[in-house]
Amino acid sequence: MADDTAPAPPHPLASVRRSHGWSYQDLARVVADNARALGVPMAARREKVWRWEHWGVVPERDSQRALARALGVPLREVDARPWPGWLPTFDGIPDGLPWTRAGGLDALDALLDGGGRDPRSHPVLEGRRFLDAVSDWSAATDGARGSGPSQGGPGAVAGREGPAADEETVAWLERGVLGLRRLDDRLGGAAVRHRVEADLRIALDLLRRGPCRDGLDARLLRAAAGLAQLGGWSATDCGRHGAAQRHFLTGLRLAHGAEDRPQAANLWAGMSLQAVFAGRHDDALAAARAAESVAAGATSRTRAMLATRRARAHAGLGEDSACRRSLEEAGRLLDTAPGDDDPSWIYWFDEAELCAQSGIALLDLGRAEEAAPLLEKALAIQDPLYRRDRTLYTARAALARALTGDLGTARALTGDAVELARDCGSPRVAIAVEQARTALSAAR
Repeated sequence: MADDTAPAPPHPLASVRRSHGWSYQDLARVVADNARALGVPMAARREKVWRWEHWGVVPERDSQRALARALGVPLREVDARPWPGWLPTFDGIPDGLPWTRAGGLDALDALLDGGGRDPRSHPVLEGRRFLDAVSDWSAATDGARGSGPSQGGPGAVAGREGPAADEETVAWLERGVLGLRRLDDRLGGAAVRHRVEADLRIALDLLRRGPCRDGLDARLLRAAAGLAQLGGWSATDCGRHGAAQRHFLTGLRLAHGAEDRPQAANLWAGMSLQAVFAGRHDDALAAARAAESVAAGATSRTRAMLATRRARAHAGLGEDSACRRSLEEAGRLLDTAPGDDDPSWIYWFDEAELCAQSGIALLDLGRAEEAAPLLEKALAIQDPLYRRDRTLYTARAALARALTGDLGTARALTGDAVELARDCGSPRVAIAVEQARTALSAAR
């Protein structure tokens, strides 16, 4: 169910070439010259560079050392970040932006100017760089406590012609965010991501006209942050991890400008789950903890959702006890959630979702026999309008039953998942269905 109409994502090496104005032959010559400087004879072969960029061929060690020398990248980075992770490509997020309204708008401008169209398989930040991003955000958040929204810096005053946003316009954008979330529930992220980008452009244009009056500016920033969060989630659903991170990180700046701590927690929660899907479980745990660090005033339902994100990270790390404690905490919090003052974006987190996330966490821990009944309970009580998640959880239940040897039930659930997936354009769902099929075939 991948989006076959989307252009193939460029390799990071293409960004390196273009930023330096190098042709394939130019880059081959640069690598050969630097290899000779390192005492390694090497021919300048254009076709070799082509294979690196287009065929997924990993350059030999000497070629990587030579290219790193040419780009000024320390060898320790080459050793620490496997190809092409160490390449200094444009990541769509300018360095040094202030944590102000203006900085948030500049980040959004960069995102819409191309940062959201980056390769599917190459995240912006991971490991040490991811932790640095958490620290940078945390310092900005601590410094802003009690200081009020920051409007300062370039771009904080009117810079584009046109009327400022009014109540009706802002309300339309707010309703649009919720409507797109509901559409994502039914059809998957691929169906909404282009509309999300279009609405983000409208929000940016309105915000660039200058701060609105009567509290509308904060509402417009919150709407933009919500759109960025949804853009990150839709990219995650499509397996576009680089674009997902860019949306989430941009959304954090917009939420910071609006002083919307619950939305900031939601953005970190999205980044945590995205890291789980990408197999970066340490980063997932760091993101989950960042989310909880600003959730003291959040509703019980919101904090229950955050606890499940922490549980998924612990499960990915193989930490059984910590995962179970987090799931138990989520259950206690949800039991005390009245729902009256919940933010509109948490509507989807209910008992069915808690059961599903608990089942998947246990499945990740290798506890298929415990996971299966939880996933089946989730399916029994889940709102059928959540078609994408229903398909995903059906496939996960099928996988759990196959792993326990209950092949009859696994076969029936797999058939249900295949049928549901016909109307859901989610690559993540397609992967889950294929995993269930593979497990069923292996168990026969």
